Amino acid sequence: MNAPETHVMQSDITGKGEPLVLVPGGLTGWLSWQPHAARLAASYRVVRLQLLSVEYGLKGAPLPEDYSALTEKQALQNALDDAGIETAHFAAWSYGGAITLAFALAHPERVRSLTLIEPPAIWALRSRGPLSEPVQADWQAFRSFGPNDITEAQLVEFTRLAAMVPPATEPRELPQWPVWVEHRQSLRMGDAPFRLEGDIEAVRRFDRPVLLLKGRGSATYYHEIIDVLAEAFPDSRVETLPEGHAPHVVSMGPFMELFQAFLSA
Repeated sequence: MNAPETHVMQSDITGKGEPLVLVPGGLTGWLSWQPHAARLAASYRVVRLQLLSVEYGLKGAPLPEDYSALTEKQALQNALDDAGIETAHFAAWSYGGAITLAFALAHPERVRSLTLIEPPAIWALRSRGPLSEPVQADWQAFRSFGPNDITEAQLVEFTRLAAMVPPATEPRELPQWPVWVEHRQSLRMGDAPFRLEGDIEAVRRFDRPVLLLKGRGSATYYHEIIDVLAEAFPDSRVETLPEGHAPHVVSMGPFMELFQAFLSA
């Protein structure tokens, strides 16, 4: 019998100092952290990771047969091991936030601090009871993504489901549309965030400092997830920035000021 394939996230490492790991969202991947890394590398050893779903999508390769968010979690751990990083600060956005949270709860000894930007940790909502009808409807919509190629119409639907564009905005008219189109096969991960399981008791035991970020005007359930996590984490703070699901990109200046103060503290 063949041994199971070992997956490792691609990494880009710059700068010197304490390790700072940046984990991206599920559409454009590590591009979203590129400008942040350029500034943070003056003070930290910055490790930008690429999600497997994004890497495989850009290559046009099928995802592993047993792919899930746990595949990404293990690939993250393998990347850290390969880079010789025992402990680090972590900052993660969206799908990458759900993956990083799963890693942090499993390995709190490897985390100096944790910053999460609107992670779709749907299991946190389930810890309070059945999912609401709107969340269940979104789950059904995400099931339609992958494993086949993602169309531009599905990309438009995703940007609306993920609250990446205001309700009245046409995604095709935005300047980032060509980049989204180039990366659209990343979305073949489908409903992987919804299928990820977690333990709210592990959140209550997590004793590292945590910064939780909401984007003003984003999807309601992203904010509800932040509220559940904030109530459970022993040492956390919540901040809200404009605008939508990508506040660290849209409001990069205020985010960087907030983030660097958190890391310094």
